[in-house]
Amino acid sequence: MSDVRRLDAVSVFNAKLTFLIPHEWIQVEEADEGTHLYQAPDAQSGWFRVSLITKNDVVCPAEQLRELFSEYANVEVNERTGNLIRRSEKDTIEEGVRLHIYYWFVGGCVLPNIVREAVFSYTVLADVANNEETQSEVKFLGQLVREARFGASTPNRPSVS
Repeated sequence: MSDVRRLDAVSVFNAKLTFLIPHEWIQVEEADEGTHLYQAPDAQSGWFRVSLITKNDVVCPAEQLRELFSEYANVEVNERTGNLIRRSEKDTIEEGVRLHIYYWFVGGCVLPNIVREAVFSYTVLADVANNEETQSEVKFLGQLVREARFGASTPNRPSVS
């Protein structure tokens, strides 16, 4: 089996955030306009969600971004993008189903005065959280979200290219 996967660029929140997802994934319609949800077709586990937080009119965006992530010890810097990345995970129960959620908080600056934080999560059934396939997917998604790109705005609808 090949390690090469076809990816699609996804631009959401009026082009304020662009990131990659596996080509075969589909967007799931949700009532909440503040998030976008993706999954493999017919997935029984593995839902990938993203939301975006924006701070406008920031006087010193880089300083504000560092401050936003300063209380956490496990923050990485992506030298290519300048993004700050923090990862966490938790167990939860939703409607009687045990779940495990992986989180990536990715922050970046859009000059001259905007700070954005994308919150990515990948939710799996707790029973499969530690299996090799799930852990491989979590590692892969972690690499993808590190490369997220923040934009100022413009186009008006989510798109996949």
